[in-house]
Amino acid sequence: MIPDADRVLLEVTFETPQGGARKALVWFNMGMAQPVLTKALYRELGIDKGRPLRLTISDRTIDVPPDAVVDGDGGIGVPEFRHLFAPKPVEAMLPARIVQKFVVTLDYGHRTFAISESGARKPDGVAVPCEVNTKTGIVAITTEVGDGVYPFAVDAGAGYSWMRGDVARAWLVRHPDWRRAFGAVGPANANMVDFAFEKDGVVFRIPRIEVGALTLDNVGVLATAPVIGAFVDGLFGDFFWDNWSKAAPAPVIGWLGGNVLKDYILTIDYPDRTTYWRKQRTTDLGELNQPSVTLVRRDDHYFIGGFVRKADSVAAEESLQGVEIGDELVAIDGADIRSFGREAVLSKLHGVPGSRRRLQLERSGGRVDIDTAIIGFD
Repeated sequence: MIPDADRVLLEVTFETPQGGARKALVWFNMGMAQPVLTKALYRELGIDKGRPLRLTISDRTIDVPPDAVVDGDGGIGVPEFRHLFAPKPVEAMLPARIVQKFVVTLDYGHRTFAISESGARKPDGVAVPCEVNTKTGIVAITTEVGDGVYPFAVDAGAGYSWMRGDVARAWLVRHPDWRRAFGAVGPANANMVDFAFEKDGVVFRIPRIEVGALTLDNVGVLATAPVIGAFVDGLFGDFFWDNWSKAAPAPVIGWLGGNVLKDYILTIDYPDRTTYWRKQRTTDLGELNQPSVTLVRRDDHYFIGGFVRKADSVAAEESLQGVEIGDELVAIDGADIRSFGREAVLSKLHGVPGSRRRLQLERSGGRVDIDTAIIGFD
């Protein structure tokens, strides 16, 4: 496994039309239904000629019919790999659907991804039953939050846990102390796109989620903002989640992403419909700490997308005065970040609350230097 901003990347081997081996870096995305190849790789492997996709993960060889493979990323409903992962050269996205005959183990601590046969041996960890949509491979588990029962998808392809804003808003009326920030901050700023749906979401922490015999503590979640508008979404439902849930085995309210899963060795026995959770580390309560901005990525450049307000504050921090939405962030503490990946940029911003970061911004061809504090959103 090659973790990237708590998403799972793998190096796999594809078989070429000549019978050779073609290695590629791929994104294991449990929240999507079909394999996706870049247009160049799609043609290099002969999928456009009707050749099946054949690949080896771990020591398992898997075949996928050509009509089940998507030609090119960046289309409708298909993320652009370069936007999410550059400079890492990700060339494909592989869904859980292709491994659902097996037992899959994600060991975040040792950075390993293993595939085995069901029934070979009982996996370690707390057993939690799951449902699987066999058409998509998406896994869902039933959780208890307070006195309610809610299904969540399990998605190692997402770096942070997200959920329906309409459900979360009802929770936060009853538990306003769960709120941490108004605005996607730190790892919750997962896609760095210029949409209110992400950047205007509310980040909060659920003190306790019970999943059968398993307890998840201090779970960080982004409650997404309305897609079309609060009034329209209120009338017709949350457009994004209503649509995304169609691929899940149940009408899930969100997904548990890498910020939760990385604390465990997670085993999914797809044939037996059981997940196993073995605790590896305690939850990092300081994962969100950084200056109070959201970022938008365009090519290799990062722009100020919005300002984040701490839940117990009335405004964004005064130290951000002079920053404007649309400013390009070109350097952090003197390091030019324009060729950095998302994970590296967030790492440069992250730190101990109260410490300082010097941000160099570009606006209309001019440079602006801002000295700002790291805010604690724990």
